[in-house]
Amino acid sequence: YPVLPQDLSSDIQQFAETYFAKQYFSTHRTGFLFKRKVPVEQLMSWQKPLLSSPLLMLNKSLHKDALKLFKVIQHVMGDRERDRPVGSRAGADTHAPHNASTPSLVSGSSAALLEEERWLLSEGLAHGELRDEIYCQVMKQLTGNPNTESIFKGWQLLCVLLATFPPSKDFETYLRSYLQQATSHHEGRTDVMAKYCLRRLAYVSRKGPRGKPPTVAEIETASDAAFHPSIFGESLDAVYRLQERSYPHMKIPIILPFLADGILALGGTKTEGIFRVPGDGDAVSDLKLRIDKGYYSLDGVDDPHVLASLMKLWLRELCDPLVPDELYNDCVSSSKDPDACVQIIHRLPTINRRVVLFAVSFLQLFLDEKIQAVTKMTSANLALVMAPNLLRCNSESMAVVFTNAQYEQTFVHSLLLHLQCNAVDPDYIPSHGQGALPPSNAAPRGSQSRRHPHH
Repeated sequence: YPVLPQDLSSDIQQFAETYFAKQYFSTHRTGFLFKRKVPVEQLMSWQKPLLSSPLLMLNKSLHKDALKLFKVIQHVMGDRERDRPVGSRAGADTHAPHNASTPSLVSGSSAALLEEERWLLSEGLAHGELRDEIYCQVMKQLTGNPNTESIFKGWQLLCVLLATFPPSKDFETYLRSYLQQATSHHEGRTDVMAKYCLRRLAYVSRKGPRGKPPTVAEIETASDAAFHPSIFGESLDAVYRLQERSYPHMKIPIILPFLADGILALGGTKTEGIFRVPGDGDAVSDLKLRIDKGYYSLDGVDDPHVLASLMKLWLRELCDPLVPDELYNDCVSSSKDPDACVQIIHRLPTINRRVVLFAVSFLQLFLDEKIQAVTKMTSANLALVMAPNLLRCNSESMAVVFTNAQYEQTFVHSLLLHLQCNAVDPDYIPSHGQGALPPSNAAPRGSQSRRHPHH
């Protein structure tokens, strides 16, 4: 993004904040706040006591929930000792210790905390109106908090929130400006987490909320994602940089040959509906987490649909689409001209081009007539299910999205039938079924402590 002169950008930022604060927290007749004559600065500063009423104007029926959420945020950040499970009303916390003298009390309490955090996330998913309130409460508890450990945990919580649901469009500006300012705070690695949160905010605002609350394992992964970037939802460049040390010889992200060879090894070419039938959701999530920790192994996975689903998910979740936005219109307008489609692949940035060559050459294996007879996946079927993972229409209009979908499919279909993947890039010829398991010396990434800012 073009950089504004420092003083101008800080003026804009202050305007955005005061404008938002006036709108959202004002004691004026709009009454976003409960007519309390409390200055915004005080309202949005850390406090030890519980909240007596929500920060934002909320539906009466959600008041109790909003106050309970604040208590959970205090627990998660370590600003308040847990007395009894807060989320138990929702059946979220079944881990109340039976016997307080058990040696596993520490892990028991952290498991219970994670369950409370999960309850908080599920409340935000269930009640869209509570999302801004949750973000607001966390920001409040980060502002002027005297405890560095607590601040670190608060930022971890923000990372998890931004992996679960976006704030409202109105609140997004305020949150972005808050995160932007935090990128200059270096103590306790706040800057690293704030920069990560800014990227996540842009992504989650585009994608919208998750379908269901993250699992405990996903919460732990999301908490540490600022220091252990995921290979899902990142840019291709970032994924490539992440693997450079372990796989210097690889010209594409290692996850692709790993999944593709796994699909072949598990009999994907003999599986009806491969790439169309979704794999079991929990199995897909488990494998995703395992790969994110650096373990490339198929232990316990026996269904090729799980791998095919994860491959589509990885492509679809890339931060930027494989075919960059500036080439999107060319793809749509020349979708019926196979030569023009092939030429577009020549114009892609190197790493994008190689990923497309890998994906298309892999799908071309399934075009063999004998294989199609078993999988029932024709070239048109494959183009239909893969187009949304290779191309991304960024129009706000549903009509445009629907209209373009058929052109996107035609474009991918043209590639499946006409792209000679071994003749496009002299430095990269895709191959399949070679076994993509990593060298044994590639150490998996360790799991980050949730407790310490000094990593």
